[in-house]
Amino acid sequence: MRKFYLIIAAISIFSSSSYAKIWRVNNNTGANANFTTLQAAHDSVSNGDTLHVEASPTSYGGLTCTKKLTIIGTGYFLDENPNSQAITQSSKTGHIYLNHGSAGTVIMGLDFQASGINIYAHNIVIKRNKFSSPSGTTPDYSIGTISINYAENNGNIPANNIIITQNYGLRIDINYPSTGILITNNFLSYPSYTGETTTGQILVQHANAITLVQNNIFRRGRITANNSSFTNNIMYAGFFEGNGNLVSNNLANASQFGATNGNKENVAMASVFVGAGTGISSDGQWKLKTGSPAIGAGYGSTAGNPIDAGIFSGQTPYMLAGLPPVPAIYFFENQPIGSNSDPIDVTIKVKSVGN
Repeated sequence: MRKFYLIIAAISIFSSSSYAKIWRVNNNTGANANFTTLQAAHDSVSNGDTLHVEASPTSYGGLTCTKKLTIIGTGYFLDENPNSQAITQSSKTGHIYLNHGSAGTVIMGLDFQASGINIYAHNIVIKRNKFSSPSGTTPDYSIGTISINYAENNGNIPANNIIITQNYGLRIDINYPSTGILITNNFLSYPSYTGETTTGQILVQHANAITLVQNNIFRRGRITANNSSFTNNIMYAGFFEGNGNLVSNNLANASQFGATNGNKENVAMASVFVGAGTGISSDGQWKLKTGSPAIGAGYGSTAGNPIDAGIFSGQTPYMLAGLPPVPAIYFFENQPIGSNSDPIDVTIKVKSVGN
């Protein structure tokens, strides 16, 4: 197993040579990594460094971040999505606080297990993370929250230029008049234990915040937004309210978005998605089924260039299992016994996904 972790580290270093320094975070016995917790790694590394948080059954704990870092985990639902990672454990973390000094930080591929992120800095990217925690076969039983606040060093300026993309199982609070907020290709949900008719806030924003909300799925809960753009989204269940919004080419199970400007109302959601089933992952069930009314329903769609509503279309389509854009070992096999005359044979298969 130690040799396997070293192989992962070598490939990661080779693929990420454009970064500053790269460090391994691994709390598995015998891993011989640089650090065993996120906080210890943060406290020792420099601005611009990259932390590779490796697979483990044990959480790496929370983090209070005051540096610009790139933090990369292994993804999630790895046991449900074949050929994603050879080790199917995720990179589990606690709550993360992005404080003054962390501007420019990128967080991807982590499993927050219903914890979340508080943002107090500008220019943050939150990408391909899982925020939900399951109960039985319900993957979004509990939900984590991304909270966007004032910049920590200046209580008069809200955190601006935040990208939240390709994440699973989260809700979002935009507490102050932030601008440059991009929310795209996420599966947003209020906790399932509250029931399908809950009015809990899945996305709430300050009256003067401006957001671009595109190609998301809203599972349940209430959206409150003003003066923002909602395009190519699908509301499986929930509520929508606000003023001054540009709302076009969305689908909903009721009349939340209306039936003008390319919006579709009273859509039977059973006709939209492939749904849960044998061999279908928790996030794969949200793919569009054959003949789905969401196919070609997106803004600007043409016969020659169809654009769909939902998370698997648009400029940044959702990535199954939240795989980060670094090489991943998805197959590993070794001969258990060897000798000088018969060396141990090791077979690995590696792939890389796009941004």
